[in-house]
Amino acid sequence: MTQTAWVLSLSQFYLSLGFGLFFLALELGLAWILFGFRLFAGRSQAALLAYRFWVRVFALSLILGFAASLPLLLQLGTLWPGFMDRAGEVAGPLVGMAVLTAFIFKSCFLGAMLYGQRSLSDRMHALIVGAVAVGTSLTVWWIMVLLAWLQWPVGAVLNEGRYQVAHWLDMLGGIAPVLFGVMLVGGLLLVATLMLAVTALRTRDRPSDAGDRIVYAWGLRLVLLSLIVQALLVAVLGRQLLPLQPARVAAVVPQWNSGPPERPSLELWPADARGGEAWRSTQLSDWPDWAGLPAAGPLRGLNDLKGMHPPLLITYLSARLAVVLTGVLALLAGRAWWRGRRLGYEPDNLSRAGRIGLRALAWLAVLLQVTGWGHLLVGNLPYAIQGTVSLREIGTDTGEAALAAVLGLQLVVYGALATGFYQLLRHTTRFGVVPVARRRGRA
Repeated sequence: MTQTAWVLSLSQFYLSLGFGLFFLALELGLAWILFGFRLFAGRSQAALLAYRFWVRVFALSLILGFAASLPLLLQLGTLWPGFMDRAGEVAGPLVGMAVLTAFIFKSCFLGAMLYGQRSLSDRMHALIVGAVAVGTSLTVWWIMVLLAWLQWPVGAVLNEGRYQVAHWLDMLGGIAPVLFGVMLVGGLLLVATLMLAVTALRTRDRPSDAGDRIVYAWGLRLVLLSLIVQALLVAVLGRQLLPLQPARVAAVVPQWNSGPPERPSLELWPADARGGEAWRSTQLSDWPDWAGLPAAGPLRGLNDLKGMHPPLLITYLSARLAVVLTGVLALLAGRAWWRGRRLGYEPDNLSRAGRIGLRALAWLAVLLQVTGWGHLLVGNLPYAIQGTVSLREIGTDTGEAALAAVLGLQLVVYGALATGFYQLLRHTTRFGVVPVARRRGRA
């Protein structure tokens, strides 16, 4: 497998995976927020108005997440044909459980949630919405278990080039619970910032209603809570992963020569071709104790990991960009919450700058999730299964021209889907929810 074919295959797969994870996170976060709205809808007309608007966005996210999952399953076999031969005993049941869980909850509960509100009591419909949230969480859980296992292959043994399951409970542990938590909180953060941005647009040209006010109040609180919890979960994830992935640590520092862990650099431009830095001006303090790195080393350096370390610039910059984005988001969210509290959580009183700030929050949250998940996935390269199976071993023999053509087509299709989602969201924001009643005697 040539370097160009490897890059093209990886770009195809990560594009599908990233697109699917984004809408899966949006779907997961919306499922639980809708459940919260539905629980309060019996006592609050505002919560019912908010539910009726955002359930449309949930349906859009569900469709796009499902659309992205199909090519992803196909690419697993076409781009990486050797993967199932090496890890089929692990990946097969997990993918099967994800598909089965999604099929069950969509078949049994989703239709009643979207179309059965008028036919069910409030308590029963709230129970159905809760079942959809649980089903969505279970679907995401199996996917996170597989992604976590690829980062840390626990619970399975490598026998004659193939992984065999030794202990399923060990496999369901590891970093899977923390990774699921990161996914859930990231989805809540995306939804909260999206709610604030949509509310800012909805109340720009017309007076707010009770639904806008409850969404505004919930969104401001949820953004701050999600940022705090996500930072804690990422710290726990780093404590578990960093001691197991010295190549990622070496790329983040960066550390060129083997030895005790060097202090991370805040301002530096690594020059991979020279095996050193173009410049370095500031070093942070030593690695904190929670990172779990041995204070006296040894830690393998990049010069001793030639060809077996992740892409240096992407890994190095994405880690720092994620930290910067988290700080900026925290500052903007804290200021928005303080101003919202002073305004009595009334979005009509927002200034033009305040509305722009809420819309900026949504885009920064998207960039933070892309950067964070990009660092997690790219930092695992060149391995498909950390430390044992590389992507080159399981890659396809398809020609570079065909791979480039499919990647171009993918960009067009996913670009059209993302644009369609954005335009439909803007249309719904502008015109609101239009109820459609079917007359008797008509199909």
